[in-house]
Amino acid sequence: MQTADSGLALRQAAQQRTLSIAWASLLFFFALFVGLLTWAGLTIRNVYQEATLTGEATLIVRGPAESLSWRPAQRTIYQGAPDGLMLAEGDSVRTTATAGYGQVATIKLFDASQFDLWTGTELTLETMEFSRWSQDHFRVVMRQNSGYIRYDLAEAQPYDHVQFQVHVGDAVIELTPGGSYSVELRPPARSVLRVDPGLAQEVDVAVRSGSAMVIGVDGEAVSLGTRERVTIDAAGYPGLVVPARWDLVRDGGFSQFTEVEYNNTTVTDPTRPRSEYWHVYSGPDLPRENQGFFRLAQTCRPPIVNNFCAPNERRVAAWFYRAGGQTSSFTTGIKQELGTQGLGVDISEFPSLRLSLWVRVLYQSLPDTGDRGVECPVMVRLIAKRTTPADPEEQRDYCVFVDEDAVAPMVREPGVTYYPVPLAEWALISFDLREQDKLPDFRYLRSIQIFAQGHDYDSRVTEVSLVGEQ
Repeated sequence: MQTADSGLALRQAAQQRTLSIAWASLLFFFALFVGLLTWAGLTIRNVYQEATLTGEATLIVRGPAESLSWRPAQRTIYQGAPDGLMLAEGDSVRTTATAGYGQVATIKLFDASQFDLWTGTELTLETMEFSRWSQDHFRVVMRQNSGYIRYDLAEAQPYDHVQFQVHVGDAVIELTPGGSYSVELRPPARSVLRVDPGLAQEVDVAVRSGSAMVIGVDGEAVSLGTRERVTIDAAGYPGLVVPARWDLVRDGGFSQFTEVEYNNTTVTDPTRPRSEYWHVYSGPDLPRENQGFFRLAQTCRPPIVNNFCAPNERRVAAWFYRAGGQTSSFTTGIKQELGTQGLGVDISEFPSLRLSLWVRVLYQSLPDTGDRGVECPVMVRLIAKRTTPADPEEQRDYCVFVDEDAVAPMVREPGVTYYPVPLAEWALISFDLREQDKLPDFRYLRSIQIFAQGHDYDSRVTEVSLVGEQ
């Protein structure tokens, strides 16, 4: 009886094992089927979302045809670029450094975004892609190797994920759609020699409108908002965020060099230390006792006229001086060639360009502006060109003088703007060069001169600035 019961139990156990194996196999293959079905669905979904098409861009030539060249993708030689050329992914565009002022070329993307290229610029369109069957993503990546470019990005983007990137040396700039941005590569103030093939230039990034993210070589990110800018050094590290303003005059406080170093700019001996920015000049050639002199004067921050102030309120002024009861005219002045390496500066991007300086006239021997209308104890002269390098240079003069009789000068020289000031008081001279009677539509500014002209004079100038805003 026990044998029969034992055999039955064994058979039941075997049946249970077979049933368990069958269920396990059924569940395994069902799970495998579901997994394969899910994988296939996700694969199809990813292909649907990630499949991309390559976009194109149109090149618009604005400057001379010979100032522009184009390099197709996978090529090494640049060639002529006709107006209306269709640019593809990987193509590069380059403009010559002597192409003129303002925009030389424009690249218009298929989404209506626009990139304006100035002289001496090289740009590569590395990536221009968008989703093929969906509205998932849109991506544009550029590499800017030189020059100044303004990026105006279209706002109405139908894509869920939009990315605009500009690679500059070791840094990356991410731009938000709908904004306007400027990126300029230029030689650093101090020359840099890199052992790697990296870009030995500093980068000036500014946000006209919108927002941007600057990612340095170490991965540190700096955020920029509207009307803010940052400089990336030659090693790829971004600096501090500052307002989007550019002072085109260097050493406007006359504090970076000594009096001797400023005056050494009048001699040709290259071994003498000298000012890098302001250069002293004078004329005509007269005996020393009849000449005027350039010196530096310690003063208090304008408009304080006495010489008693805290150390943090001390300033340095350029001092133009001539005495001795002179009876002939003599000019004593300083001048500065603007821009990188003194080659001038393109001002076409500045709708606002404000010139400011504090002026103090302690003595002038001639009444008003003399019998020629230009004998001014302080004269500011700007040298500019209107549109192209072929245009003649034009000058604008701004005469500051003491008006003791409250009567306008009898002689007024054409092209000179007159500013009467009280004797021995500090006066702020400030105006926007974009005003209609000054330089409203000029694109290029070469130099600024500040000088005293007349018989005897004693005048001071400090805190000179020429601030451009986009």
